[in-house]
Amino acid sequence: MPAGEAILYPSDTLHRVEPVTEGLRLAIVGWVTSRVRDPARREVLFDLDAAVTEAVASGAPTAQLLRLTRSRSNLLRMWAE
Repeated sequence: MPAGEAILYPSDTLHRVEPVTEGLRLAIVGWVTSRVRDPARREVLFDLDAAVTEAVASGAPTAQLLRLTRSRSNLLRMWAE
């Protein structure tokens, strides 16, 4: 990867790190916790967010945007811990 880039992955993902053959490797280890534990529910929220973004870009009617954003917000409230 180019310098300055990072990889994020689920903690249960098997991975490996190749040896450094030139230069220096700096590593930061940390954890990010989602407020929505279930991956399938997170995917639904991600898809709804993408739909909102696409609707805004295409100039969708305000009523449609309000329905999408309200649904996304309601699901987040229902599923968040």
